[in-house]
Amino acid sequence: MAADRGAERQRSSLGEGLVRKQAAPRASAPSLVLRLTVSAVVVVVLALGLIGLVVDRAYRASENLALFERLESAVFVVLAGLEVDSSGTVGWSGAPADSLLMQPESGFYAGVYTASDTWLSPSTLGVDIPIKTTATVARGSEQRRVATDVRPWSVYRVGLGWELSNGTIIDLVVWAAEDRRRILQSVTAFRSDLWVWLLIAAVLLVLAQLIFLAQPLSILRRVASEVRDVESGRKARLTGGYPRELAPLTENLNALLATERANAEQYQQALGDLAHSLKTPLAVLNAQIDASRSEQRRCSLSAHEIQDAVTQMESRIRSELDRASRSGRRTMIAPLQIAPLAERVIRSLQKLYPSVSFDVRADASLRANIDERDLLEVLGNLLENSAKHGAARVSLEMQSGPSGPRRTGLVISVSDDGPGIDLGRFESLIRRGARGDEGTEGQGLGLAIVRRIVQSYHGVIHAQQSGSGGLRIEIALKPD
Repeated sequence: MAADRGAERQRSSLGEGLVRKQAAPRASAPSLVLRLTVSAVVVVVLALGLIGLVVDRAYRASENLALFERLESAVFVVLAGLEVDSSGTVGWSGAPADSLLMQPESGFYAGVYTASDTWLSPSTLGVDIPIKTTATVARGSEQRRVATDVRPWSVYRVGLGWELSNGTIIDLVVWAAEDRRRILQSVTAFRSDLWVWLLIAAVLLVLAQLIFLAQPLSILRRVASEVRDVESGRKARLTGGYPRELAPLTENLNALLATERANAEQYQQALGDLAHSLKTPLAVLNAQIDASRSEQRRCSLSAHEIQDAVTQMESRIRSELDRASRSGRRTMIAPLQIAPLAERVIRSLQKLYPSVSFDVRADASLRANIDERDLLEVLGNLLENSAKHGAARVSLEMQSGPSGPRRTGLVISVSDDGPGIDLGRFESLIRRGARGDEGTEGQGLGLAIVRRIVQSYHGVIHAQQSGSGGLRIEIALKPD
């Protein structure tokens, strides 16, 4: 008793520990909306950031190109009004009043210098010109220099030969320059507008993605709602029409639900069979108990008979439970190679029936989604019945049936050359509850087991006369 109480306390503490472990809260994963939002923001920021960098670089390159085009135009403006007298003195007749060359400190400057004279545009008034007037440029050539932090002006020079009125040709250099701050102001203004609009575009794109994701997410919420309805018993299966991308999910869920219902029915059926089969042993026990009370001299005989009844009950219980566990349908079964199992069954039966010839026709690569024990049970019962009631030859043929989205179908045919049976009695022979003494020489129980397994796979079984006059049983397991 003390040991029992200790074991009970140990089981109780173990159960409490399991309850505490199951009750421990699990860390919740981030929601799908949050994940999609973060992903969308990251993708949009990276994409628009890269686009912004590319556009900024392209704008700077175009600004530099436009800069030197402006400087080249300024050089032509200077040349249009340039005058050099016979002594080499440089003069200039001027440019339109709206020209930046006429506006002091406009940031746009020009000039001409020779070996003996220098001329500067009116825009250089009050500006410290950092242009070397001693730099030489070969006739017909040009020089370009981009502004830097050290050199704040971008400069364009052209070397020319100028013919004086007396026929003498002198070298002169025409230059134009622009303050770096002018292009920086333009680039800064462009960048401000660019990043503002890119930010607006990013917000709109994220919102658009969330709006576009609302429909798929609503479909997932509908799936979750239907699953809750199934859990609460309001529905038996998922019935909503879903996109084909979600069809495998909903079909597999429906298959799992159907499997669970089939297994529950199978266990209820097995329990019913078990209860029915235990009625007779229990009646024997009750009778023996009554008899032992009235006749004490038969106690030893009653004990022996009671032991037989208990043994019979234990055998029945084991048989029914094993049968129920074997015939319970499972949804996720890996494809099984069929031919080796058939050969194993035939090798075993060949020892029991050495005079029977077994003919097997099955492709070595044949596979199907069926439990190994179920297949052994089906082949063993069918082949043994054919070997027992046939004459000298049993034929087994197996081939693939139609393939479904989750399973590969299987067709099994077993025929013999015996006397056969009345095909009209075949259904009653394999009906639930049929026993060996109710069938034809003991076929009923084995065929009832086969039928139960086949039904658990949503298959069909039927009989017909074989080519040699015996019985041909064909089983088709559907690829649902």
